[in-house]
Amino acid sequence: MKETPSTENLDLIFVMDRSGSMGGSESDTIGGFNSFIEREKEKSLNTRVTTVLFDDQYEVLYKRKAIGEVAELTKNEYWVRGCTALLDAIGRTINTLDKEIDNKVLFVIMTDGLENASREFSKEQIRNLISSHNWEFIYIGANIDSYTEAGRIGIQRSHTANYKKSRRGFDDVYRSVNDAADSLRCNMDLKKAGWNKRLKKYDD
Repeated sequence: MKETPSTENLDLIFVMDRSGSMGGSESDTIGGFNSFIEREKEKSLNTRVTTVLFDDQYEVLYKRKAIGEVAELTKNEYWVRGCTALLDAIGRTINTLDKEIDNKVLFVIMTDGLENASREFSKEQIRNLISSHNWEFIYIGANIDSYTEAGRIGIQRSHTANYKKSRRGFDDVYRSVNDAADSLRCNMDLKKAGWNKRLKKYDD
């Protein structure tokens, strides 16, 4: 029998790639994210969401907003441009929220390209930040060796997945994040929870 998610507080943090290489995937990104939020709204009122968009610039759409107050993402917010300053986006987001959160955290990194524009943070600094936080970090990438890239910043293979930039691929991504969030609410270990089972087919 499937476990019923608890009502324990959970912070969902999204660091989402909006660099130029995401061109052509805007609608699928927006649709997948909005469907994710709607599913989360049905489950728990004790969830807060932070959404960050990055390219070679950094934009916080909202910080720790109650799930019930999160509006739909639209093309007015999500449009592509620029290069990929992934390390800076991760580092700035961790540092911004560091002292504000005292409950469970699922930190979701989504990208489709290699780091090529960060100026503030190195991979070693990000590894140190990740290792010093008792948060759950997951890394989901397309068109790259996600397992290698995640490992370089200290994220375990069990917390990593590939995806394909298609409507089905984005749907699989966001349903997998739903599963990861449910697992944390049920106090399950993500290493054993199988949160990324839908994404295994993209490893081939």
